[in-house]
Amino acid sequence: MRPLAAFVVRTPGSLANVVASRRRELGMTQQALADAAGVSRKLVCDAEAGKLTMQLDGLVKICNALGCDLVVREANSERPTYRDVVADRP
Repeated sequence: MRPLAAFVVRTPGSLANVVASRRRELGMTQQALADAAGVSRKLVCDAEAGKLTMQLDGLVKICNALGCDLVVREANSERPTYRDVVADRP
């Protein structure tokens, strides 16, 4: 398995893509990931759908089961914020 690249997540959708891509890369079904993370399959589906109501504790469990860390760092002030991205949606 190749090392996981670093991704900057700016929207729920981009986080959803990372979760789904990593799960597929590991050859896991949604149910297998749910079992490994100790969460429901619905929570995994919600994470992969970018649902805004996603619970943080569930997301942390899913990331741990995928061998990923959630890292919070100071943002580059020149990049768009989440609000900027959402405001630009049609």
